[in-house]
Parts: sequence; structure tokens; C-alpha cells
Amino acid sequence: MLRKSAFEAGESNIFDVSLWLGSVDDTNVLIVIALAFVAGGLVKGLIGGGLPSIVVPIMAIVVDPAFAAAVTLIPVAATNIWQALDGRLLGPVLRRFWIFFLMLFIGVAAGSQILVGLPPQSAALLIGFAVVFLSPIPLVAHYFRISPSRETVLNPIMGAAVGVLGGTTVIFTPVLVYFAMLRLDKNLYVAAAAVTAICSMVPLYLGLGFSDALNWGAVRFSVVLLVPTLVGYCIGRALRGAVSQRAFRLILTASLVLLGIGLIYKGIA
Repeated sequence: MLRKSAFEAGESNIFDVSLWLGSVDDTNVLIVIALAFVAGGLVKGLIGGGLPSIVVPIMAIVVDPAFAAAVTLIPVAATNIWQALDGRLLGPVLRRFWIFFLMLFIGVAAGSQILVGLPPQSAALLIGFAVVFLSPIPLVAHYFRISPSRETVLNPIMGAAVGVLGGTTVIFTPVLVYFAMLRLDKNLYVAAAAVTAICSMVPLYLGLGFSDALNWGAVRFSVVLLVPTLVGYCIGRALRGAVSQRAFRLILTASLVLLGIGLIYKGIA
């Protein structure tokens, strides 16, 4: 399934397909990965978040979870930088949540070391349980409310806790739930989710890089995966007004829970 790329084998022809496919040579696996990024891009375009939460569980069924996390680099970076700068809300978001983002950064850095140190089966099992138990939470988030006066205390605690969990499982659903409970304005919510993704991305990919999970082969493959991501993203933006957010979340949650069950089975099989 995985092989040395043309670059690692001493070749440097940029037109050699194997140079860009991140050492994945199984056609069925490539199709699963491409569809995963279309689905992740669609969700990103529709609700403004959730790309790694969709992509990594699907990919973890067919490849090493650490490799799955590594190749999300370029799609996650491109879509979230675009989203963070849109609407000129970056300044207000940073002023309000800077301590949350700082503790998130530290937590992800610690959690990513747990991820790369786990055997692939154990990592798949952990991600599976995280998906199954965390995916339904956004469905009930609107029933709860957190007073802005409690942010001073909760921001550093939530940042650190979600960071460790997200760094270990690449599932950052609790962040979106936390922002939903704060009743953020829709545009501020999207901007905050994007900055969260960026703050999570840097320590996560640094941790993967130090462990060799993120190498140049994975980066080149990640560039290729930007294409299906943008296809899905454009479809998601087009569908945003046609599908109710609640109906979409129900379908998405059911799909993620099924994926999580599949990962749990993979971990214990």
C-alpha cells in the first residue's frame, strides 16, 4: 500500500506521478482518500469547519492515522487562512480568545506526541471512540449557554483540554461546541473556528514533522489533495442555502458515528 516515492528513491522528475502521491500506490486507497477530501471540503464549505474531523476518520480506515493527519496540511492551511482573513474579524477574535488559542497551541503540541507514539491500531481505536462519543455533541449544543462573564476562567481551561484531545485524535469538535454555547455571532463564529484550526495546525504538524510522519512525500501528496478539497468546498458553499443546517448535522453525525464504529472495529480486530 505504501512505497518509497520517486523523490525518496533518488529521482526528482516533477512529472513522475509517484513523486506526488505520498508513497500510496493502491488505486482503491487513493479513491477513498480523494473522496474523503471531497467530503471534508464539502462540510467545510457548508458549515465553516470540520475538515480534519471528516477526513482523518475516513482515511484512518485504510492508512496509518498519523499519515492521515499529516496529509491534511495544505488543505487545512489554505481553507482556514482564507476563512480567517475573510470579513476582517481576525483582530476581534484574537483580542477575545488569545488565551484560549495559546493554551490550545500548547495542548495540541502535547497531544500530537501521544498520537505519533501510539501503534496504528491503538490510534485508530482512540480516534474511533472520540468520533462516536464527540460527534453527537453539536446536536445538543444549542440547548446550553455559557455566559460571556465566565470566559475569563473557561478560555484557558477549554483551550488546554481541547488541545490535548485534538492533538491526540485530530478531532476538534468540542471547540465548535464551546463557541456555539457562547452564542457567537455567525461571522465571528466562522472566524474563530478558522483561527482555532490555524492554532491547532501549527503544533500538530510540527509534532508530526519531528516524528517523521510529516515528510516531504506527505507534503507533496497534501498539495495534490487540495484539488478534491476545493471541489468539495465549492459544492458545500453552493449547497449552503439549500440544506437546513440541522438536517445536515443529523446526516453528518450519523455518518461520523458509523465511521467511528468502523475504526473501533479496526482497532480491536
